[in-house]
Amino acid sequence: MSESCVFVLYNGNVKKILILTSIRTGSGHRSSSNAIEKKLKDAGYITKQLDVFPLLGRMGDLMENSYIPLTTKAPMVYYFCQRISEYFPKFIHSEMYLRLKKNLLKEINSYRPDLIISVQCMFTRSISYMIEKYKLNIPFYVGVIDLIDPPSVWQDKKADMTFVPTKTIRNDYISKGFDPNKVLVSGFPVRDDIIVPVTAKKVGDRTRILMVNTSTNLQKNIDFLHEVCRLKNIDVDFICGLDESLHKTLLKRQEEGLIPDFVKIHGFVTNMNEFLANAHIILTKAGPNVIIESIRSGTAIIITGHIHGQEDKNYLFVTENGYGLRCEEPEKLYEILNGFIASGDLQKCLDNIARHEINNGAEYITDYIVKNL
Repeated sequence: MSESCVFVLYNGNVKKILILTSIRTGSGHRSSSNAIEKKLKDAGYITKQLDVFPLLGRMGDLMENSYIPLTTKAPMVYYFCQRISEYFPKFIHSEMYLRLKKNLLKEINSYRPDLIISVQCMFTRSISYMIEKYKLNIPFYVGVIDLIDPPSVWQDKKADMTFVPTKTIRNDYISKGFDPNKVLVSGFPVRDDIIVPVTAKKVGDRTRILMVNTSTNLQKNIDFLHEVCRLKNIDVDFICGLDESLHKTLLKRQEEGLIPDFVKIHGFVTNMNEFLANAHIILTKAGPNVIIESIRSGTAIIITGHIHGQEDKNYLFVTENGYGLRCEEPEKLYEILNGFIASGDLQKCLDNIARHEINNGAEYITDYIVKNL
């Protein structure tokens, strides 16, 4: 970015940008806002990330605190709640506005941003309405971070700009009455430490498999790993992340001789980019961040699960573009993986992934802001 080393001034001051995000509703929002913030700082902006849920009071804390328990322990309850927001988005945003306007206005008046951008779907229409009602004269952008069929709460025709990850989503928005000049395909914002290979990865004598967040169910994680271990000539890295229960369970099973030594079990890691760079295949659920990061790192993807009501169709981005396969049933995994590797389809997939045209959306969004703010 040619402007990246130039401080962007506004009335003699460095411009300030407020990024609306959430911390405890999955990793996607925070990862995307981190990626955007880094690029904006590189371009000379002052930035602030704001987790909006606490501004809603007790209801906001409840919404954030219940996200992980609901998606992991009671997925159908989460799905039901998600359906309510899908069918009644105006009601949802009305409630958001009434509950957060006082505290958010205080934050805005204190920080005095030159631009507000939201990467959280719950804070779209309520924000643009607030800006209009109180005549704040602040541009408002929305960054959509769903790959396939974003929920209707993302849609805000009053936003000054909406960034979407794919042409399919842009066309869908335009068909719903969005101004074509206010919907741009940016790609998906991802961190820029991902190691992008110059050429396609080659499968040699051993296949390197990375397993990350394969399921929200402990037993399914164990079952998936058991099926992977039936393969020959493989090396496996299993990353448990913040799931301490899963980490302890797998370590104990390995100590008992139930998991072979070619499996390396990790807890939370800070060098995911290196693990991705080293892997031929990643097994993971259908989170958009990890899908895009895997593709950019040249890694084939096996989708092993999804959050109901949120990631249901993300696997289509993988399967329809030739980036990998879907297998959410552990008992079928060995057959699918063995055939994928032995037939040469894995190498064909890696060759195809190397030709991807997926950019880092954080760069595009920052370039647009530099040129238009």
